[in-house]
Amino acid sequence: MQIPLDPKIKELADLPYTISFIIRKRQQIDGLNELSSDKRPPESIIWDGTPEEMEDWLNKVFDTKKKEQAEITFQIKDTDIEK
Repeated sequence: MQIPLDPKIKELADLPYTISFIIRKRQQIDGLNELSSDKRPPESIIWDGTPEEMEDWLNKVFDTKKKEQAEITFQIKDTDIEK
């Protein structure tokens, strides 16, 4: 990602912490704004929450834990097996 502030700056780590934090937070907010309003986390999690709280919120909203399968079953017909 190129940072449009100065062509000499290639990474956010090259900026002072406060500026790099604001840029990363803006990127996060822009990404969350891609979600429908009912799936966006509340402002308290965005600004004051921990990464774990954000992850828990997104897992809960997208129901990722329930979609995991422990086992996959394939059904193969005897006629499909080459002898």
